[in-house]
Amino acid sequence: MSDSSLTPLLPVPQMEVQKIMLMRFDILKLYPIDILKHNFKCQFFLKFRLPGCAHLPRESGTDIPEPTAEWFMSKIEPQNLSGEGEPWKRVDKSVWRDGTGWSINMRVEGTFFLDLKLQDFPFDTQEIMIRMIYLNKNENRENNDRRHLCAEFELDTNYHSKLNMAGFMNPKQSWKPLGELDSDSGNVKLDCQVGAYNASGRLFPELTAAFCVRRCQTSHYNLNVAVPAGLIAGLSLMTFCFPHGSEVRLTTSLLLIIASAAYLQVVSAKVPHINYMTKLDQYVFSNFAMLSVVTLVNGVMYICVDKGINVNIVNWVLLGVLAFGWVCIQLWWIVSLIVAKTTH
Repeated sequence: MSDSSLTPLLPVPQMEVQKIMLMRFDILKLYPIDILKHNFKCQFFLKFRLPGCAHLPRESGTDIPEPTAEWFMSKIEPQNLSGEGEPWKRVDKSVWRDGTGWSINMRVEGTFFLDLKLQDFPFDTQEIMIRMIYLNKNENRENNDRRHLCAEFELDTNYHSKLNMAGFMNPKQSWKPLGELDSDSGNVKLDCQVGAYNASGRLFPELTAAFCVRRCQTSHYNLNVAVPAGLIAGLSLMTFCFPHGSEVRLTTSLLLIIASAAYLQVVSAKVPHINYMTKLDQYVFSNFAMLSVVTLVNGVMYICVDKGINVNIVNWVLLGVLAFGWVCIQLWWIVSLIVAKTTH
């Protein structure tokens, strides 16, 4: 086939980049955060300004029609939805003329994914983030050149964003918002950023709004999980008061092991299900490990006495070592609690 038979490639018409100026991003309602499902539901209000955007569609001299303000609005949607609960929806929307451009108002409600960082649980701080993207069609454009995006988000110089504290539904007082407070209303200011979202090499304009919350429910986990675990491990040291060869000593240790295992099975429903150990997991596991060591020592003591070996001195030495280990575990937990409170 000769080169003359090839059809020449026509240049792809380039659309002028449309600025989508953020004027307002307010979280109106934030429903209780679900740490077991790793998501949160909220309703928020968005206001954009499209400078120089047409309202009615018309041909622009190329194969690409000039989009409308309504068309741009239909392309703006959440990206980090959790996939659970009701589908996201635009509760309300409106478009009106604003000088040389158009203003877009949107009230959106949805359930969003919460990327929990629980290494310090229950002394953790989490970031609540909402990510909005603009679904532009950028086929046949260079993927890494933002000049080819037909629209992009920008923050207006006078934009404002906040979390409405009146709509922060926190019935158990589990979370406390962190960040700069508005001096007039007492609402928490959001941190808004613009950028590009990369999806398999395709770039989409991205707008994110985020703020941090600190867990205030440490007393619940201390009283219902940490304290019982520490007490069960501490009570196991009392078995050293029984005679070395007594069956009661070994039986009591085994009963404490069974009680601890049953208790952990009950409280497992109260903590997040993740594939790594949190600070609370480390504390509970340390107490359970010490309880297991005490049971093992009592079993060895029972065998030694049965064979006529004198273990009186060894008994008190092991008691001192294990008691020192138990105290170290409790001090580590108390220091972690104090550091978490002072750091926040």
